[in-house]
Amino acid sequence: MKNANLPLIRIIVLIMALFLMNGIYAQTTTSEETTTSETEQKDSNWIDEITSRVTPYGSIRIGAGFAEEGELGISNNAPRIGLKFKHALSNEEAENFNIIGGVEFGVNLVSRDDTVEFAVDPGAGIAQVGDAVFARLGFVGVSYQDFEFTFGKQNSVYYTLGASQVDRFLAFGGAAIGVWNISDGGISGTGRANQVFILKYKNKGLTLGAQAQARNISENSESIDTYGFGANYTIDGFTIGAGYNKVNDGVEDPLPNQAKDGDEAFVTSVSFEKDRFTIAASYAILKQHQRIGDTFYDATGIEFYARYKFSTNERWHVAAGFNYLKPDDDENLGDFDSKFGIAEVGYNFKKASHIFVAADIDQSEDSNGDRRNQSVFGVGIRFGF
Repeated sequence: MKNANLPLIRIIVLIMALFLMNGIYAQTTTSEETTTSETEQKDSNWIDEITSRVTPYGSIRIGAGFAEEGELGISNNAPRIGLKFKHALSNEEAENFNIIGGVEFGVNLVSRDDTVEFAVDPGAGIAQVGDAVFARLGFVGVSYQDFEFTFGKQNSVYYTLGASQVDRFLAFGGAAIGVWNISDGGISGTGRANQVFILKYKNKGLTLGAQAQARNISENSESIDTYGFGANYTIDGFTIGAGYNKVNDGVEDPLPNQAKDGDEAFVTSVSFEKDRFTIAASYAILKQHQRIGDTFYDATGIEFYARYKFSTNERWHVAAGFNYLKPDDDENLGDFDSKFGIAEVGYNFKKASHIFVAADIDQSEDSNGDRRNQSVFGVGIRFGF
């Protein structure tokens, strides 16, 4: 005789088995979700940790225009991308040691145009001209309270403390006070100095800096090949700065990667900024610092800049100024000089981003007194991020 309760027992066992399997599945799923969540959280924490220490940035800069004799061209205007990082070695970041550093690359977005050229600085170093991507900066160091110590390829104290106040035009300029004397100024130490140690002190409006390059330029094997000092002070919109740089171990007839014996540069700058108006001027005394062909010469230089934001939202501006570099009379270079005026109208559509029209009215002369450069007129865009 068959057991009448057997089908019922089978149904109950089947239901219990389904509940058990569902429980196991739920537990497994919850465990997997928890594990996935924890993994995602760990990944997120790792990413947050990195991004909290690293700041990416960049500036896309291109200009297009024409020279006075009709040549058309599109040119780079020193575009760059980079990263800055800062890592505190304790929770009290302001009062303790921080690891700091940065890397910046120039980007050759378009072919270099030798007739229609937009550039506040020349971009690449001597060996990197024409490269699609090249190193502009690369340095590491430490900071502690008001002090910073860094080493690598960096903006010099001559530039940051003594000359940068007048470096404000969106195109043109930067030719008269010896910052970019040969290519990017890395060899002499006045621009983006190569293999340089820099110590800076910052407190309120005062900044002091000292630097030394160690590159073994000549057979003298000096420990310090070039050195420089700078100071800058700002109060109530008024800034005054000065920079000095000297080649300690140079070569009389230098190769492209060697500094010139006797190279010495001094620059002083003043600027004032209030409300919509900005004005700045720099004056430089340069000894064996500038070069034409294979000849180095002594010179004095002046740069001037003035800007007014004329719209109520302060997005539109008009700017004007000039650059003037004149060799000393005893250099026997005749009428040779560099002199040009700059006019600019621009619109700031977001932070560090502009569209503009600009003109470089060039009156530079060669040793015979003839014009040696064309004037350039153009438009440009600078998109910063």
